[in-house]
Amino acid sequence: ADNKIEKEKEKLNKWSIATNAAPVYFNSLTKGSSLGAEFRENSKNGDVTMSYGISASYAINKRVRVRSGINKVNLGYNTNNVLIFETIGLNVNASTTKNINPKNMSGSVSIISGEVLSALNNRSLIQAANTTINQSLGYIEVPLEIEYALVNKKFGFNVIGGFSSLFLSNNSLFYNNNGERMRIGEATNLNKTSYSANFGLGFNYNISKSFNFNLEPLFKYQINTFNSDTGDFKPYFIGVYTGIGFKF
Repeated sequence: ADNKIEKEKEKLNKWSIATNAAPVYFNSLTKGSSLGAEFRENSKNGDVTMSYGISASYAINKRVRVRSGINKVNLGYNTNNVLIFETIGLNVNASTTKNINPKNMSGSVSIISGEVLSALNNRSLIQAANTTINQSLGYIEVPLEIEYALVNKKFGFNVIGGFSSLFLSNNSLFYNNNGERMRIGEATNLNKTSYSANFGLGFNYNISKSFNFNLEPLFKYQINTFNSDTGDFKPYFIGVYTGIGFKF
């Protein structure tokens, strides 16, 4: 009779749903640029943004769970030391803007790396070029991951691996200079659908038989993000995901 009760309890806890939210940091494993190879030598830095969503998981046994869900992921990246020219009646220099579509500018636009100007030793131009392009990206993420429990007690410890499908939902470029922020347009070298390879650790605390608190630092390496040359830019994002899970 006791064995039967335990089996019934186990069945009731096969499924779990959880909410999650995380600060995420976006960057590259290499020196390349998300805007194009011509900006490879520019200084760059990632933004800390947010991801949030909901997931569902199914326990194959006491140690292995398969999970999926849907997340909204916002990513940000800054390319520094950029000079932007907006002109009337002149053609855009395709070699400097081939991955940028300047939708929100009234005239033709040329975007040049300040590193190119530094080679000319022209201090006035170099100072004028000290501006920043902020790339704001948004994705709808659908992960498929496996959790393996190394410790499965009141405090749990898991290893997590899998992949995500990423569907582009926001693609914007902004110009930052002395506190001013203006939308330039969008990048043309982004694929609508891309993927990521995911790996991380999971820590959970069982508040009760039905509820638990989760903390999961995850590393996600992006694949097929771009469709043209980016100067060996290899993007990734890191998030520390927290949330409450409900088992049933």
